[in-house]
Amino acid sequence: MVQTDIPDSVLVSMQSLISLRLLAGKSINSTRKKSAAQQAGNFASPFRGRGMDFSEVRLYQPGDDIRSIDWPVTARTGKTHTKLYTEERERAIYFVVDTGASMQFGTRVSFKSVVAAKVAGLLAWSSMSHGDRVGGILFSGHKHKELKPIGGKRGVLTFFKSLVDWSQDTFAYQASAPHHQQEKTTETGFVDVVSRLKRIAKPGSLVFIISDFDSLGATAKTYLSQISQHCDIALINIYDELEKNAPPSGNYMLSDGYQAGRFVVNGKKTHQVILSDFLASENNLKQFCLKSGIHFFSICSTDDLAGHVTTHMRRSAGAR
Repeated sequence: MVQTDIPDSVLVSMQSLISLRLLAGKSINSTRKKSAAQQAGNFASPFRGRGMDFSEVRLYQPGDDIRSIDWPVTARTGKTHTKLYTEERERAIYFVVDTGASMQFGTRVSFKSVVAAKVAGLLAWSSMSHGDRVGGILFSGHKHKELKPIGGKRGVLTFFKSLVDWSQDTFAYQASAPHHQQEKTTETGFVDVVSRLKRIAKPGSLVFIISDFDSLGATAKTYLSQISQHCDIALINIYDELEKNAPPSGNYMLSDGYQAGRFVVNGKKTHQVILSDFLASENNLKQFCLKSGIHFFSICSTDDLAGHVTTHMRRSAGAR
């Protein structure tokens, strides 16, 4: 890893992630639910999992703990049912963070990769306060790094250190590699990461996948649907304002560091095309998540991150 003086808007720093703890604390307080449990981790998560408080009964699925089978309901209906619980004890939280080429982009406030890292940072601090273990998968292009879930502050700081190092190494590679060799997150790369996640995420785990999902294809979606049968999954879509709303009419110069070109905004037509493409892509993700029982929300680089995450966590809790 090469130390740089690049601003936090382009490259996430350890200090910027650590400073999120106070903001995460405010988010936690606004969504905290008291529990009768006395051990650490008494936050009642809006996501379902295995824990202490009974939540609901559903049909048994392969991989469910047979100790959670609801025998009275099974006998009455003739079909095997299992109990679900709201999570009260330590749980494995996986943050799958995309730092590929499409995430190394930003026109206002921060690069999408920085926004993704900060969202993961907020949720990691929150997870620690819930008594959960933090780990995940960092990926860019065809490469990825797995991080075993670790509890407590050590787990959060270990995750942050890996995230900062990975982000800096990815940025350095993107900056030095020829354009055709840059680490673009491909559909195959996404499949590799999600298939690996399918093997390491045990039933009852909570998974946050933070990306622009530019290369999320049918095969990866199939894997995610399978994982969602046993784990809680949330897709957090990161986007830049320019990807949704065109700037005022005019000619703009854009560059990826190697090539430059003009971006021509010609009245309402350009605005309509950009907004229509964005909404179509977002709606496609929403429909997939709705069908698969996966949580979904989008975050723009200009959003108040702590407030936005808290709002969607509340909505997830209300949906339950």
